[in-house]
Amino acid sequence: MTDQEAKELGYARVSLDLGRNIKLSFLAKAKSLTTPLAKAEAIEAPGRAVLAKVFVPDDRDQFELTVSAFRPGLAAEAPAVSEQLLMEQGYGISGASHASLILADAEGQTLDKSKVEKVARSLCQVRQDIVICLFMQGDTEYHTEFAEQTNMLMQSIRYDDAAEEGFSSDQIERLTLALGDKNPLQLEYPSAFSVASNAFDGGLPGTLQLQQGSADNPLSVIMIAASAGAAPPSAEAIDSVADRMVGQWLQENAELFANPVLATKGDLAGLGSGDQGRSYAYIVDKLKGGGQAQIRVSLFASGGIRYSVLMVTHYSPHVDETEQFFVRLGGVTGYDLVMQSILSHLY
Repeated sequence: MTDQEAKELGYARVSLDLGRNIKLSFLAKAKSLTTPLAKAEAIEAPGRAVLAKVFVPDDRDQFELTVSAFRPGLAAEAPAVSEQLLMEQGYGISGASHASLILADAEGQTLDKSKVEKVARSLCQVRQDIVICLFMQGDTEYHTEFAEQTNMLMQSIRYDDAAEEGFSSDQIERLTLALGDKNPLQLEYPSAFSVASNAFDGGLPGTLQLQQGSADNPLSVIMIAASAGAAPPSAEAIDSVADRMVGQWLQENAELFANPVLATKGDLAGLGSGDQGRSYAYIVDKLKGGGQAQIRVSLFASGGIRYSVLMVTHYSPHVDETEQFFVRLGGVTGYDLVMQSILSHLY
């Protein structure tokens, strides 16, 4: 749809200068009021700010847009930020169609039924060292109008800026891991992590540990392992392996973590035909400094090699606490980058 065709339907192009040479435009209702609130250059890492709001004064219950920017100071994936915004506003995640780690789209519905029921949509995009998010919400009563305006906006977004889409090159590291007689694995991970140990020495098995923060109390740890062998015969067998792996990790780090509770488990998405794998999430108590940590594990096999990826990161149940979220964001992004690297290598 051209801007002229949109104009005939009551829409007009809104242009926003968000700062740091980021210029954004999209189609919104012709009577929309634009309220600039901040500039991106004012955000110091780690930090965030609401940059602008766009709404029709008499119809804010139908559709309201908030433009925010996150600057975590490290490689930060869009899906986690997109869903974070929904949770902060009291929405449950009702759907997600994340295109990649740098472009995310999530939908939500009001959790507290004692309040006015609303629907929301959270679109986030990584542009170098900043994540730009468009957060749209409206009353459920006007879901048709909300959907129309949301779709019009999202199909008409344009960026005209110097900040390219994607992670900043200085926030990503690359490492080549030998896999015996198989093609080597080109691994990507955030530069916020350092290599604590690397036992990929040419043959299999091989292990790699990445670490964010100090060795005695790291913010996040990622363990990657590969060994020769076929997939376990069943989901139950994979579950058993995961239990032993997490148990061993906790035993080796008994001064840091205790009391694991399995939060979720299920089949791993993104595998090729005939391959199988499972993913898990645990919550554990932190024995240093209090609070909790999250453990995520993926186990899968392909082409005669078994892979495992284990990540431990700090965790806060209070999703609106920015500092804790940024800490967790580093671990989650690292885990997903590593998984993306392995699955891309395989398929």
